[in-house]
Amino acid sequence: MLAISTMWNALKQPDGASLFDELKDLGFEVIALSRHLTLEQIQQLKPLFREIGQKPPCIIQNFCPILPGTPQAEAENDIILLSSLNNDERKEALRRTIQTMELAVEMEVPTVVLRLGEVDTYDRSYLMTDLYDYGEREFEAFSKKVTEATEWRKRKQAKHRDAVLRSLDELNERALKMELRITIENQPHYYQIPNFDEIELLFNEFYGSPMHYWHNVGHAALQEKLGLCWSHEWIEAYSEHIIGITLYDLQELDPYHPPGTGDIMWHALSAQLPSDTLKVIEICHGDAEEVREAREFCEALTNTLEDTEI
Repeated sequence: MLAISTMWNALKQPDGASLFDELKDLGFEVIALSRHLTLEQIQQLKPLFREIGQKPPCIIQNFCPILPGTPQAEAENDIILLSSLNNDERKEALRRTIQTMELAVEMEVPTVVLRLGEVDTYDRSYLMTDLYDYGEREFEAFSKKVTEATEWRKRKQAKHRDAVLRSLDELNERALKMELRITIENQPHYYQIPNFDEIELLFNEFYGSPMHYWHNVGHAALQEKLGLCWSHEWIEAYSEHIIGITLYDLQELDPYHPPGTGDIMWHALSAQLPSDTLKVIEICHGDAEEVREAREFCEALTNTLEDTEI
């Protein structure tokens, strides 16, 4: 199945029904509910999925709808975290995530993609991005800055991991009762949770739970560009847990471009991607025609995978 995220037009189309029609007109039968949707847009979307034959959204992200007081343009910035050391903040993040899960049940969305939070450390991403922009990616100074940033993370990560474990303990229990699948997603920045090693830690801790792995191709590619982890290693290590994949392209370090229009080597990557896994195009750039081309590109990629496995 190939779906598209509402990220593409959530900010441009305030009316939920019109937003939905635009995505259907692009040739998609299924949509994914992103964290950019307002409560009003959600309320306008709900009746559309009660129509006979209309497939429900395939996934929903926490927090959806967007948190009160947060501008849509800033939806990617988390203001409350499941990893927070402030217990009141963490509990509020839990409450809002559970609200997202309840919305998933109401709209018959089977899967909730979780944003787990981050380690509270001074963001040293600029140490890597500046050198990357200057063309210093292959030099020793770059690897030293990567090491410097990740070492600072290690000094503070244990307590935040513990907070995430407490949060996931409750969310897994809720998901089991609600008959939902929850997924943890690889993130683009070194200070976010989970990093590469933490995914294994979380699955070991919650073995047998309804928790799965959601692989974001763009996030993995960005981590590779910034010297953090080879992009192919995520799928190799966690393929048994994968139930879905996010597809977007990078132009240098700029994310959310239509697949096939950036730097990712898709045909090399395609050998890794499971053909029978849900795939979601998540982009904010491109007009309608570019989105149609991206859909055709991804459909051809999926067909190639299926032909290879026959």
